[in-house]
Amino acid sequence: MSQHRPSRINPDTLPVLVLAVLLTAGLAAVSFAISYAALREVSAWAAVPVTLSWAVPVMLDAATVVYLLAVLVKRARGERARGAWAALALWTAVSVVANAAHAADVPEPWQRAIGTVVAALAPVAVLLAIHTIADLITARTDAASATEPDTDTVAASAGTDDQADADTTPDSTDADSPSGTTAAGPKDVRRHTSPRPRTRGRAVEHRDAILRLAAAGKSGYAIADEIGISKTAVYELLRREAVTA
Repeated sequence: MSQHRPSRINPDTLPVLVLAVLLTAGLAAVSFAISYAALREVSAWAAVPVTLSWAVPVMLDAATVVYLLAVLVKRARGERARGAWAALALWTAVSVVANAAHAADVPEPWQRAIGTVVAALAPVAVLLAIHTIADLITARTDAASATEPDTDTVAASAGTDDQADADTTPDSTDADSPSGTTAAGPKDVRRHTSPRPRTRGRAVEHRDAILRLAAAGKSGYAIADEIGISKTAVYELLRREAVTA
């Protein structure tokens, strides 16, 4: 008899995602409307004309949305977002203080001080907005991005290494030397991230084993994995033996 499992909401479905976005957007709209009414009154403390009273809540609350999006973009790119976080924290703090001061009906000297800060933040808002736009649309060319390895480049490099294994000729290695030295000097040892060590370019030393395993029906991949050499070198040796035969 199968055990009954209670039904639960799957959070990774499109309806749940749409519902969460709609609820969040609705909450943001209501919060902005409440803050908008208070910050319009605060605009008078900053000696802003009545015709531009709408600009103060837009400058403070709408800016927080912009900087939040900048933080999300930078996190998706794997970049540091300290500047965007700082701007977001600053603008949120100013909005909170202005809303609280309006609700508390602070004395006139405090209103003048808060209005002065709000008015002084206008050119700062322009500077931060330009910096944010430039930072988001301009490609980064710093050392970190320049030295970051690309997946396609790494794959191409790996293919080049395997091809170099195939081009290694048997007579370049002294068969009587177990350390793999040549007449010109010690063999160059390369470092690899492969979990098991591979003997590069030494397929000729395992010729009999390779031919025996190939005759048994094993693939080049299986032979390379069993012996511990490059698969390209195995295929090259098999190709040469087929031509010779």
